[in-house]
Amino acid sequence: MKKTFIKEIAPYIELHRDEKTGIAWIENGSTGNGHSAHPNIDASGSVAGMKKLGYWNKEDITVRCKGYIYNISKCAITDEYDKIAMDYCQCGGKHNR
Repeated sequence: MKKTFIKEIAPYIELHRDEKTGIAWIENGSTGNGHSAHPNIDASGSVAGMKKLGYWNKEDITVRCKGYIYNISKCAITDEYDKIAMDYCQCGGKHNR
């Protein structure tokens, strides 16, 4: 993964994008939170489990990036930082634009 710095949103809050997958995310260094346009699980998690439990659909497309597995078939915007990440995301998945 080659992480590309896009811009600083605010002090300690940075927007990045993975050059290979196109997934964009915000790292909030003041809270330790991360933000993206797509629901995700830790890379040690189970995609099959998420699909079996009904959280993700069987046909959903997943992508591994920066220690997480992103479901790019879904868009989950819950705050302003998720929206900013969505605006810069180039993963080819679903975006509510």
